[in-house]
This record gives sequence, structure tokens and C-alpha cells, in this order.
Amino acid sequence: MEAVAEGLWGLADYEEKKGEIGKAVKCLEAICQSQVSFLPIIEIKTRLRIATLLLNHSNNVNHAKSHLERSQLLLKSIPSCFELKCRAYSLLSQCYQLVGAIPSQKQILNKGLELISTSEDGFSGRLWYCNFNSQLANALTIEGDHHGSISALDNGLMCATQMCYPELQMFFATSILHVHLMQWENESSARDALNRCNVIWESIELEKRQQCLGLLFYNELLHVFYLLRICDYKNAGQHVDKLDAAMKSDLQRRQQINELSKELDAVNESLSRSDLNYRDRSALSAKQAHLEEQLSNLTGNDKEFSEPIYFGSARRTWEDKLELAPPPVDGEWLPKGAIYALIDLTVTVFNRPKGLFKECLKRIQSGLQTVQEELKKYGILDGMRGKGSCFFLMHLFLSSLSDARS
Repeated sequence: MEAVAEGLWGLADYEEKKGEIGKAVKCLEAICQSQVSFLPIIEIKTRLRIATLLLNHSNNVNHAKSHLERSQLLLKSIPSCFELKCRAYSLLSQCYQLVGAIPSQKQILNKGLELISTSEDGFSGRLWYCNFNSQLANALTIEGDHHGSISALDNGLMCATQMCYPELQMFFATSILHVHLMQWENESSARDALNRCNVIWESIELEKRQQCLGLLFYNELLHVFYLLRICDYKNAGQHVDKLDAAMKSDLQRRQQINELSKELDAVNESLSRSDLNYRDRSALSAKQAHLEEQLSNLTGNDKEFSEPIYFGSARRTWEDKLELAPPPVDGEWLPKGAIYALIDLTVTVFNRPKGLFKECLKRIQSGLQTVQEELKKYGILDGMRGKGSCFFLMHLFLSSLSDARS
């Protein structure tokens, strides 16, 4: 029966690559609904795969949750499978947060931390420890327990330090600064958190820093918010300039990628012709290789990758997201559209006192266009009455924008 399962997994991969998510889910559910019993490990992997597809490509959180809860029950009878258990805990935690079941989320995360404490799974175990503490901090922040949130983030920071992983240290350090800015009990605590971010950021090699675009935006925005809070407008302006330059550079890179992609598509279409002579085909093949190399150089840091699902390949495109932490702490990202709209708004705030009204108008129009494009992605247009799920997703986008603004 393993061959049957592998065949259905492969078919699900094929349908997903075509964008047929519904068909991919049906292929996988055929395993779970089969009258012939499969090995528990096969059913567990299949249900985790279904849940991942549903969470990545749909709003059907409850359906994903039911598959994960069944997987968890099956995993209880298996003494090993550390990675699968951690994966199930992590995904189930995300489901509980999405449905607002924060007590259940905290309970499942504490179970995950308990599992890690009894495991000897080295580097992988430490990464999952960081994952669970990051999610626990989010849950505690939602409940208003800022001290508990900072404690969980401190645990993650300590673990990342022991791993000698500066990028992961930076994620936890900036998250701690973010909580201090939301809480703002005293300026000295926020300043200490900010100084720690500066030290860790400088410890990262310049080349790696340039690859951590999400952390760069997150760190600079938090600096701006801190400096505005203490009314240091001069230094805040310098960080706004850095943000603006980074945004323009990324937008220019995306434009180059789009142009090269169109050119490569045209070359591929020409190469598909059967009437090409040898000389033309050789020239086009050389051009194809050159374009692919250029695209590879430009997209080397883009996050289209295979997640560790432990079978098959689940590809997730990160074009619209700014990653903050590596897998398996990969649920942490910033919505690029919201960040770019926020940067346009921030630049407007700083340009207005200078009398640069044309530039202000340009930035306001740019920010509005970004927000409208995000609305369209969720199917929200002028004068329409959409499904509640569309507006719920858009609420998350606008909340991230307004939260960052405040």
C-alpha cells in the first residue's frame, strides 16, 4: 500500500504545481478515506500535508484543524517521529490562533516545549524550541501579557545565541523591542532593547545583512517608531531615508525580474517551435542560459522553497512576504504591501514640513495604489459585498498597517 500512497502524494504534488489545490487535497484525502488501512505514519504525513495545503491556500482553518488533531492522536501511539510531532504542534498552534482559541494554543505549545525538553534532537530541536517560543510570545501578546511575551522571546534569544545564529538572534531581539514599544513601561527598557538590536545587527556579515531584507525593514521601522516616541525627529529621518532606499532598490529588482521573466518566456516559446534551424536554436539556447543565470542572480534570496514536510514538496512563494526567521520558524513574516504602504506614509509625514507637497502627493498615491492592489488580491472591489472570509483576511492586512503606524 505504500506504493499507492506515494503515487497519490506524487499526483497531489503535480496538481499543486498546476495550481489545482482542490484536486491536490482530494488526492490526499483519498488515502485518509480509504477502506483499506494504511500504516499510521502514512496517514499522519498525509494529514499534515492536507493541513499545510489548506492553511497555505485557503481559509478553511477548521478543516485543517480536524486533520491536525487526528494526526496528533495517531502520533501519541508512536514513540519516535520527533519532527512530525513538532510539525503537528506548530501547525495546530497556528490553527488555534486563527480561530481565536488562545488557551488551547498555549496548551499545545507548552506540550511542544515539554517534548523538546525530553528530546536529544540537537540543532533541529533547538530550531523547534525557537519556533514554539516565538508562537507562545505571540499568544501572550494577544492576551496582553507583555512580560510573559518578553520572557518567551528571551528564551528564544538565548537559544539562538547558544546556536551562534545571529540572524535568528536578530529576529528575537527585534521582536523584544517591538513588545517594549507596545508596552512602553519606561524609556530605558526600550532603549536597552534597541541598543541590543544594533549590536546584533552589526555582528552579522554585511553580505548576509543584505540578504535579510525582512529583518532590515523590521529593524529600521522599529527604530523610527522609537525615535518618534522620544521626539528625535532628526535621527528618525535618517532611518526613514534608509527604508526608502531599501524599498526603491527592491522595487527596481522586482521590475528587472519581471522584464527578464517576460523575455525568457518569449525565448522558451521560440525554442518550442519545430521548424528552427540549428544556428537559430543554438543562439536561442545560449540566450536562454544567459537569461536564466541573470534571473538566478536576482532571485537568489527569494523564498520559493520546499518546506520540510517530510515527503513530497510543498512550495510556497514568498514574493509578497518579507521573511523574518528561517524554517521551521517560518510563520514569521511581514506583508510586503503593508510595509511599503507604511514607508510611503512615513516619507509623506517627514516631507510635509519641508514643503515637498508634490512628493507627498506622489507618495500618498503610491500608498493608496498598494493598498488597492492588496484589496484586489482578496477579491475586495469598490461597491462589492464579499464573503466574510475576504474581509477577515483584509482586516489582518490593514491591522498590520495600522499597528505599525501606531
